[in-house]
Amino acid sequence: MQPATPRFMLIEDDGDRRIPCRGAGGVFTGPGGEPLRLRGCALPAELLDRLRAGRKVRPSLFSLAAVDRFGLETDLSLVSLDVAEWFPRDDGLVDLLLREPLHDPPGPAARAIWDLWSAGRPAAGNFWAAADRPEWLRAALAHHRAEGPDRPPGRTFRLDGTHVTDLASFLCALGEAVNGPGGYFGRNLDALADCLRGGFGATTPFTVAGPEVPRVRDVLEAAGVTLRAAP
Repeated sequence: MQPATPRFMLIEDDGDRRIPCRGAGGVFTGPGGEPLRLRGCALPAELLDRLRAGRKVRPSLFSLAAVDRFGLETDLSLVSLDVAEWFPRDDGLVDLLLREPLHDPPGPAARAIWDLWSAGRPAAGNFWAAADRPEWLRAALAHHRAEGPDRPPGRTFRLDGTHVTDLASFLCALGEAVNGPGGYFGRNLDALADCLRGGFGATTPFTVAGPEVPRVRDVLEAAGVTLRAAP
């Protein structure tokens, strides 16, 4: 039986097995984490047969993806499918307790951000202003999908600097200036430099109109990008 409304999808590293689940615990725990708990999972027949027979399931690497209301899957983190306990349900699905946490779990503050994204891409900018900025940038990167070619060189991207106070908030605003609400254009200085090489919506040289924050100007100017104060 397939879960009626899967919220998560386990996807094997080689793509051979996909396991939809209705819910999960231990996802938004941050570093250290806790063992992942999966609820209402539709296991492949061979895996379910092994569990029913009391045979060990060989651990294998999966990615855990969140599934939004449109069925779009977005990777959260990697996890070893190493089953510590399993619990059959009356609906034919199973609950699983794994021995290990996610390899790089998002923090507790990320839960509200991913809940927002589960309804689809943000419809307006600056939702990040009330969120944990590093977790917002991580989620924006995870949800980033190239939509056509980069804009041609010579453009001016105007930041909404209302909530810009530091590097993380500058990058949140820059991502939205280049790629629209919820957009991504770097989560730290190294990632910003990578985005400036192309493939993330903009082609150098271009101009950024926005506030000055420490260390950004050097990275932009090294790539041929002008940072000037917004009028």
